[in-house]
Amino acid sequence: MTRKQGKVSKTTHYRRLRDAKKLGCSVKELTDGRGRNKKGMRGVRGGPWNNQKMFSQQGYVKIRVGCQHPLADPNGYTYEHLLVWVSAGNNRPSKGYLLHHRNRDKTDNRIENLELCSRSKHNKYHRS
Repeated sequence: MTRKQGKVSKTTHYRRLRDAKKLGCSVKELTDGRGRNKKGMRGVRGGPWNNQKMFSQQGYVKIRVGCQHPLADPNGYTYEHLLVWVSAGNNRPSKGYLLHHRNRDKTDNRIENLELCSRSKHNKYHRS
C-alpha cells in the first residue's frame, strides 16, 4: 500500500514511513498492526498505548505475544499469569484445572503467587 496507489490516507502513509524508518525496514515489510480478525484495538485498551498490555473484562492482564505463539488467542494476546506459569517450566493447566492467585490480586502474576488447583477447590477458595 503506497500513497501513489491511493489506497491509504496521507496520514497513514507518513506514519508507516516513520515506523519503517524507526525499525530499519521497508514500508512493505510492516504488518498492519491488527490481529487475525482485522478489527484491531484502538484507544487506551490497545497495545501501543499501554506497553503491549491490556486487561480482560474479568480483570486479568493480557500481554501481546504474537499470533504464532502457542498460548496466543486469535488476536495475538495471552494471559500473563498463564505465560509466567508455563515459562517457569510447568505444563499448561489441563481441562478442569485453573491457576489461582493466592492473594486474589489478578494483576500480581509472580510465580510464588500462582497455584494450580482443581475447579472445585478454586470454587471453595472463593466461597469462603
